[in-house]
Amino acid sequence: GGKRPRGAGAAGKRKKGALAEEEADGGESPGPPGPQGTGKRRKKEKFPGSLPGTQTPGAVKQEDGGGQRKQATGNAAGKAVAAQASAANAEAAAAAAAAATDDVLESGFCVDVFFPTVGKRQTTAAAALLAAGGEACVTSAGEWRTGTVMRAHVSIPSGFIPPGAGKGAAVAAAYPSQIVYDVMIRGATEEKCLPRSRLRLVCSTCLVDKRTFKPPPMYCEKCLAGIHQRWRYWDEARDDEVASVKLCNRCFTEMRNSPDPHSAMIELVGRPVDLGLFVERKEKDRPEFVDNWVQCEECHSWHHWVCALFKGEDTPEDTEWFCEPCRKNRDKKLPDELVVPDACALPHNAMSKTLEEYVAGELTLCNVKCEPVTVRVVSIVSKAEKVNETVKAHMAGGDDSGREYPAEFPYRSKCVLAFQKQRGHDICFFAMYVQEYGSDCPPPNTNRVYISYLDSVRYFNSEPDGKRTLVYHAILVGYLQHVKSLGYTHAHIWVSPPKQGDDYIFYGHPDDMVAKRMGLLKLKQWYEQMLNIAKSRSIVADYQDMLEEFKGLESVSEIPLFSGDHWAASIHNKLKEESKKQGLLTKQPSGSASDKAAPPGTKAVKQSSLADNMVDQLTEEMKSMRNHFIVVTLHAEHVGMSSNKCKPPTPDGLIHDPDPLQSNDLVDSRATFLEKCQVFHWQFNEDSNAKHSTMMLLYYLHNRHRNKPLPAFKRATNTAPSGLSEIARIQRSRTHKIESAMRDWSQLLRHANEATARETWELPPEELFGRILSQINRSKRDILHDKYTQCKQPTTTVMARSVFIRVLKRIAESFISCLLNMQQNPSLQT
Repeated sequence: GGKRPRGAGAAGKRKKGALAEEEADGGESPGPPGPQGTGKRRKKEKFPGSLPGTQTPGAVKQEDGGGQRKQATGNAAGKAVAAQASAANAEAAAAAAAAATDDVLESGFCVDVFFPTVGKRQTTAAAALLAAGGEACVTSAGEWRTGTVMRAHVSIPSGFIPPGAGKGAAVAAAYPSQIVYDVMIRGATEEKCLPRSRLRLVCSTCLVDKRTFKPPPMYCEKCLAGIHQRWRYWDEARDDEVASVKLCNRCFTEMRNSPDPHSAMIELVGRPVDLGLFVERKEKDRPEFVDNWVQCEECHSWHHWVCALFKGEDTPEDTEWFCEPCRKNRDKKLPDELVVPDACALPHNAMSKTLEEYVAGELTLCNVKCEPVTVRVVSIVSKAEKVNETVKAHMAGGDDSGREYPAEFPYRSKCVLAFQKQRGHDICFFAMYVQEYGSDCPPPNTNRVYISYLDSVRYFNSEPDGKRTLVYHAILVGYLQHVKSLGYTHAHIWVSPPKQGDDYIFYGHPDDMVAKRMGLLKLKQWYEQMLNIAKSRSIVADYQDMLEEFKGLESVSEIPLFSGDHWAASIHNKLKEESKKQGLLTKQPSGSASDKAAPPGTKAVKQSSLADNMVDQLTEEMKSMRNHFIVVTLHAEHVGMSSNKCKPPTPDGLIHDPDPLQSNDLVDSRATFLEKCQVFHWQFNEDSNAKHSTMMLLYYLHNRHRNKPLPAFKRATNTAPSGLSEIARIQRSRTHKIESAMRDWSQLLRHANEATARETWELPPEELFGRILSQINRSKRDILHDKYTQCKQPTTTVMARSVFIRVLKRIAESFISCLLNMQQNPSLQT
């Protein structure tokens, strides 16, 4: 069935005691069902159908393609011989059936049946091979039709075993027999005596043999750009656990043509890499990612994890799962370990109540009938945007008021999610990340909010249809109303539609959204429509672009710098370029007349010239990007007023957020959430995928991955001392250790990626690095600790720190790959 990359759990396994008995007996237990296999089957399940040798003594039943014939013994002398042959037949058939039970399709299984097309040009030999059900039949021309297995029985070759042939001949004749199936084709007739080679197991929910996922994105190791589909790339051919290096075609050519490729690769990845071992690949060369399987304990039907909404991750192997028909018709209930609370069970706060009530009121006002929309703020964390060293050096003199330019801008990052129930299951269809810079943040970011990222998927259902924009605008207008009531003065929006293949928050969008992306001007018009609604309701006073807001720009220090914003990176790059130009223009030979006659104050003149050039360049960039940025003025008294003079209209002139901090590792960072979705294939490109991904999202939002309840039988019998020891034992289990290690290494990888992208080469925190060192062997631990101590010294060069950060990045990728492999294959944990 291809590579199975999903998380830990008993994927596609039978979780009954019979499986444990099979493994204890030393028998080989097959894996999850693939296109041509069903996976494990319980021993105690009787084989459905008739077997040779089970008839009454004195008669042997033989089948050949559905035909039957009987031969009775003629005299009393031959009855004993016939009984002996019949017993031998039964023994041989039982052995054959036992040998075939690893791949038996039970009655009621959903399967696809292959119907080959026998044309006029097909030879008689090929037609005979197809009729015999050979392996070549599935590779010839034909079609697959879905049906249900009605019964299974053993077919033996035609011919009668002579009474005097003995037991050996009976065994030899029975072993070539094969199990055949009678299948009821949907909307057609029943097909009898079909060989196993013409059948493939399909999911009982979606009626598809395998469910494929969108492959996770790849990035070039050198330029850090995404390697999109249809692009050629070069991959290091490695079979061990170390993550292979991937380079885009352009970077590979540059590295290969460099003067010293060996040293360049060591500087890039921190280890020697032979470019001669790289292999050119395409998107089609990547492994196929398919979903896992799970079997119902009641009806034994097989389902994909996604179709069954099976959590899978952290699920004990002895957990029983029941499909939805069995839960409805046979009164079966899922165990507590597999039940994920709904979105409405997430805690409320002041902001989420405001947004949810505003959305509900807007739907009622427009006479829209739909399932209620659940809005929750799932993350509120304190962060700080550190000012780049280049920008900080340029601002060292402070502004006109004499204030020193701050080293960082503290803010609160919030994540907002919107859900709607569809056919009894929650679907997350809207997500938004915002940054709120309050009164404690220094200028020019004081009292401003920044809508950092906004993403949606088209799964909101209503009557009449097509009211998605109404809900999205209601959430945004409700948010602007909320921050205005707290005292914030301005809101900033970056109008930037995603490029082809890019994902902002949700991983994998529906095909109709990918094929028809919204352009820049249309997206700006979409935001302006929302702001006009807010302006008509006196929630927004006015809005304008960056050029209008900063038309009297006198210094670079007046422009707010938000985390991940365009202007923070643009100012940094322009300062680097201007500094290089100034350095080249002022270079003079040593001892020259111009050097000796340099008048005092030349340095101040150069700095003034640099500042003027920066203001001119930024003004020109604001003109060229007028459609990319919107600045919203929330209060009428602040219209036309300088940004530095705007104060919150609160009694004490300060902003007080009533919502307390709440942290969740999954959604605290947009990049972390997107990366987690990519690794575990939590996609939103289809309705069923969106339901399963939302279920896993709620599983983490409710912190069920941390607070795992004890099994029911242990919870009921444990006393207080033994219960505490049981909890301690579970917390020390291998699964818990793997999860803890995964969080540490993922945090280290995020830190390394951010340090590489921003070129800050900042070392990871000592607490995190200490936890990382405790998880590796002593030899590498000592080396990394010495290198970490060395890089902390002020005299360490930027090149040395950059190499160390890249080494940590490669080690983190390697460990994460190993941990994921251990989660997917529990047998590797021992």
